[in-house]
Amino acid sequence: MQTLKISRELENRGHNVFIFCRQDSTLAVEGEKQGIAVAPVFFKGKNYFRKVYRTYRFLHREQPDVLHTHLSHDLWVIVPAMKIAGSRAKLFLTKRMASGVSKKDVLHRFLYNRIDRIFAISNYIKTSVLNTCPVPDKRVVTMWNAISPETYQYKPGDRAAVREEFNIDAGTMVVGFIGRFSPGKGQPEFLRAARIIKQRIDRPVTFLLVGGASYGEAEHEKEIRELAKQLSFTDDLIFTGFRKDIPRVLAAMDVLAFPSHEESFGNVLLESMAMKVPVVASDSGGVPDIVKNGETGILVPPKDAEKLAAGLLDLILNGDKRVSFAAAGRERVEKYFNLERYMDTLESFYH
Repeated sequence: MQTLKISRELENRGHNVFIFCRQDSTLAVEGEKQGIAVAPVFFKGKNYFRKVYRTYRFLHREQPDVLHTHLSHDLWVIVPAMKIAGSRAKLFLTKRMASGVSKKDVLHRFLYNRIDRIFAISNYIKTSVLNTCPVPDKRVVTMWNAISPETYQYKPGDRAAVREEFNIDAGTMVVGFIGRFSPGKGQPEFLRAARIIKQRIDRPVTFLLVGGASYGEAEHEKEIRELAKQLSFTDDLIFTGFRKDIPRVLAAMDVLAFPSHEESFGNVLLESMAMKVPVVASDSGGVPDIVKNGETGILVPPKDAEKLAAGLLDLILNGDKRVSFAAAGRERVEKYFNLERYMDTLESFYH
């Protein structure tokens, strides 16, 4: 998603962009739909030398000025292909996932010495890069993910329509969760916190679980649904399934819970804050880069349903705090996580 977004913005700024990907990938399909040139140099299978050769042929033919990969594993193909092609292109790597494996051996030094800059999507990831990769501090830069705030505007009609879709009364408080049904995202803690909240207050609260299972995660979703039954939820817990209209769904919420155990960043936090929905999030990974505790949201220890419930109750019962956090959250997104500003910075590094 981020690769596609950045490629589209670069095209809009007049650059000639090719997306390296597999021919049958979602990225290839979506790129072509949006009119971005696709270079299907990768493919299924283990023929490593063929991948290097196809990448070399493209580099030799097109002579790109910049190569920017968003997956460190691709360096094993890209760097040798650049070497064979004699490419003088600048090479950038965006690191989106932490690594627990040391990469300071001779082969990794060969790969990483060719990189001009590494962009870490959070300070948490930057620390991971410096601890595990053979690069000096000066070549690693924190560059947070970004969104276009203008696409996240509250519309009262959306709030009413989504609530009507799920049969939620206008006066009911809605606490939401948005994320894949994947281990570590915190759905069990969300459900247990929701049960605690229902036991402690009398006012009507509905909990929305937005998202679905990705490939290979159906069993985990089944476990989450079973836990909901064990906790005796009825109409006050709604599984919405996967949704593409996240801004509309956020408009129906009053508070967002983000109980992920260890998130590299957390794009949904940006979306929620841009929609002026205050958040209660785990104080782990890259989350503290986004949420300022007591200013734009509340940070709680990860894997702690009791503390998560306390933070959510604080916002449920304090309307003034919700309003304050909502305004401060939107302002923070506009100032620090604006896609236009991100692209300006990225272009400056490319040049």
